[in-house]
Amino acid sequence: MREEPGNVAPVYRLFWDRGSANMAPHAVLREIDCPFELIRVDISNAENRDPAYLALNPNARVPTMVHGDRVIYESAAIVLYLCEAHPGAGLMPLPGEHGRGEFLQWLFWLTNTLQEDLQHWWHADNYLDTEPARRELKAVSERRLSRMFSQLDSSLGQGGPYMLGDRFSAADIFLVMLCRWTRAMAVPATSYPNINRLIGLVTARPAWKAMMLTEGIDWNGPIAS
Repeated sequence: MREEPGNVAPVYRLFWDRGSANMAPHAVLREIDCPFELIRVDISNAENRDPAYLALNPNARVPTMVHGDRVIYESAAIVLYLCEAHPGAGLMPLPGEHGRGEFLQWLFWLTNTLQEDLQHWWHADNYLDTEPARRELKAVSERRLSRMFSQLDSSLGQGGPYMLGDRFSAADIFLVMLCRWTRAMAVPATSYPNINRLIGLVTARPAWKAMMLTEGIDWNGPIAS
C-alpha cells in the first residue's frame, strides 16, 4: 500500500508495516510536516523477504527510509536523522543546547534496553526452540520491563511530564510506541501514572492520531476494516 503526499513530490519514502517499529519514524515525519510517501511491506505475506526490499534492508525488517540516494534503517537512527535534518521542528535539542545529552541518553536507552526486552517478550520463538524456555524468557523479560517502567515512572514524576521535563521531543514519541507494545502484558505501561500521563499527551497530538489512522491501528491492535 502506498500513500501519496498529494501533488507534492515526496522528500522521503518510508517502508512500513502495521503497528511495527515504523510507528515512531512515521509520527516524526508527520510532526515535521515534510512531504513523504508510505510504502507498505506486508510481513505476514513475506514481502520483507522480497529481493527488491532486501536490497534496501538486508535485515528484512521495517522500517526503512529512503532519502534521495541515502537508505537508512533502524527506527532510532531514522528518528535521529529526521530530527537533525529538520531542526526547526524542535523535536530534539541541538548540539550545545540544554538537554542534548539527556535526549540522546533516553533515545538510546529506549532502543537498546527497553526495546530489547520487548522484542524478547513478543518474539521469544525467534530466540528459543522449546515452549518452556520461551515462557521463561517472557517471564524474565516482563519482570525486567516492570523494573524499568517503575524507574521511568519515578523519573517522570520528579521531572515530567515529558522525558525532557517540560519539553516534548521525539524521545516521547519513541517511548509511547514501545508502551503500546505492552498492552497484552499483565502490567502494561498504562498502569504507571506518570507514564500514562505522557502517553495521553503524545496520543492527543495530531501527528500521532494521523499516524495511527493511516496505519489502521488503535491502542489495542488493528482496526477492523
